[in-house]
Amino acid sequence: MADAVSQDPEAYKSLYVNNYLAAAAFTTLYYDYLLTFNSEYTRFWRTKGLTWASSLFYLNRYLSLFGHVPVIVQYFWLSTDPDRLSVYDLPYPLSSSRISCINRCNPLVSFHQYLAVIVQVVVGIMLILRTYALYNRNRIVLAILCIAGLTVIVYGVWCVLSGGSRELTTADLAVPGCLLPMEEATSSRLASAWTGMLAFDVLIFLMTLYISLTRKREDGDSTIIHVMLRDGTIYFGVMMVTCVSVILTFHHSLFTTWEQGMTTTVANVLSSTMVSRLMLNLRDPKLSPYRLQRSESTTGVSQPVLTTVIDTTFTDIYATPEDYNMQISS
Repeated sequence: MADAVSQDPEAYKSLYVNNYLAAAAFTTLYYDYLLTFNSEYTRFWRTKGLTWASSLFYLNRYLSLFGHVPVIVQYFWLSTDPDRLSVYDLPYPLSSSRISCINRCNPLVSFHQYLAVIVQVVVGIMLILRTYALYNRNRIVLAILCIAGLTVIVYGVWCVLSGGSRELTTADLAVPGCLLPMEEATSSRLASAWTGMLAFDVLIFLMTLYISLTRKREDGDSTIIHVMLRDGTIYFGVMMVTCVSVILTFHHSLFTTWEQGMTTTVANVLSSTMVSRLMLNLRDPKLSPYRLQRSESTTGVSQPVLTTVIDTTFTDIYATPEDYNMQISS
């Protein structure tokens, strides 16, 4: 069957930009996994039993590792067959003939959108539990965060599912592979969904900043204030920048129809990778002044200590204050 591609230079430019960003994101995801696998084994696999913290760590870690495999196919499957909207052909030499499968461009694109939502939900739950631990398991704080999180989730799901989409034809296949144009209405809805996620990140950061400043007033020049501020600044600073970049790329006035949301994969990979790093570093044995205990304030209130010092070495296994605070009383 004849190829269905155009010679539109703008479309090919968009294809290259998307593929370069995707390659950078996937390289970060899998290379970081290789760098931290030893730490994961010694700090999580060798511990006995599962906690809320470790269960969410595994879910976040391996959902991103395996969930992005279809996304890799979406980006780097460079078929020019006009039927690729409805069938997926195994490339030679995996198959010497065309094989019709259930995998299609449209489902791959939809899967990518759903994966983005699910990854952000998992990361959001981990951030809620982390903040809950920082506030010494205050149930009012937990209720506020859960309400905010559920609001963002419901709104995000509505943005992804509402409005439908127009029927794509071979005329929309301007370049090889599954890079499809996005309607302005769809990109606006997705930009709104990411705006909600950005608002949630800002809420978490402000609550972390507030508890840090409160502890400083109570305890004076305490080490915990520096650790908590460093943690919040590194993670939320990066994530706010990436969320803003995603929102901007959904604006048709700034980017072409094939470049809408081109930094979505980068944002998902960074959020998942950084949260995994945060969880790994909570069990870093080099944090000897803080492990196996909680710092006591002048009022006798115990405080969990967190850090984002990036290190992949390990010499022993220790429980963490966050693991302690994340336990749910029976």
